[in-house]
Amino acid sequence: MPVATRLPCRPLLGLLLPLTMAQAMAQGIAEPLEILVEDAAEPFSRADGSGYANELVVAAYAAVGIDVKLGVVPYSRCKAMVLDGSVAACFNMAWEKALEGRVKLADEPLYKAHGVYFQHKARPLAARKESELGKPLRIGTVKDYEYADSALQARLRGAVFFPGRSEQVSLKRLAQGKLDAALVIGNDLQGSRYWAESAGVADQVELAFPSTPTLVYIGFSTSHPQGQWALDKFNQGYKLLRETGYIGQLRKKWVAQLSLH
Repeated sequence: MPVATRLPCRPLLGLLLPLTMAQAMAQGIAEPLEILVEDAAEPFSRADGSGYANELVVAAYAAVGIDVKLGVVPYSRCKAMVLDGSVAACFNMAWEKALEGRVKLADEPLYKAHGVYFQHKARPLAARKESELGKPLRIGTVKDYEYADSALQARLRGAVFFPGRSEQVSLKRLAQGKLDAALVIGNDLQGSRYWAESAGVADQVELAFPSTPTLVYIGFSTSHPQGQWALDKFNQGYKLLRETGYIGQLRKKWVAQLSLH
C-alpha cells in the first residue's frame, strides 16, 4: 500500500493570494489533490515522504491554494499509474518516447540528475567511457527508470540491463560479482558516492565514468480528468516560487542539511 504523506503548506515568504475554498470546490477539488511520488530517490524523495522534490511540489501547489496528498510508492507503480490514468501525476520522471501522448511533463524540471557508472574495484571495466560499453556487459539499473539515450545505446551494442528495486540493490549486486557495472542516478546535492555508502559497499565499488545528465520532472496523465488542470496549476505555482526566490532558499536549506550528515 502507498504511504500517504501530507507535508505542511507553510506560508511561502509572504507571497501569493491562495484560492478560497469556494473557488477550489467550484473547480472540483474539495479533497486534496492526490499525487504519487517514488520512494527511493534520496534526497529528493524518500520512503518517509520527505525530500527536496516533495517539498518543492507541495509548495508549488500551496502557492496557488491547493492542498496535496502524496502517495509514496515504488517508482514502477508510480509510473504505471500515471501512464494508465489512475492518478493525475507522478514524480520523479524523465522524458522518454514511451511517455509521448500519455504523459505531459511540467514546464520546468524539479532537478537535474547525473547518471554515473560504478565498477568493482577488483574487476574494473575495460571501457573508459560510456560509448565503449556493450556486449557482454551486465549493467544494473532501476526498474522502469528513464535513462539518457547515450546509456540506452549500450544496450543496443549488446550490454544487458538488469533492473532492480533501487540503486542500492544494483550496487550490492555489483559488489557480489553478479554485475559488471551499475548505472546510478546521482545528484549535485549529495554527490554520486552517496549511493555506494548507503548500500554499504563503498569499500568494494568505485566511480568509473559519467553518463549523460538528465532533467527530472513531475509528469501528468493526459487521460486522468484532473491531469491537465493539475499541470496548469503546478506550472503557475512553480513560476511564483521562482519569482519569490523560494526555490533557491529551499535548495540552500537542503544543501546545508545534507552537509551535516
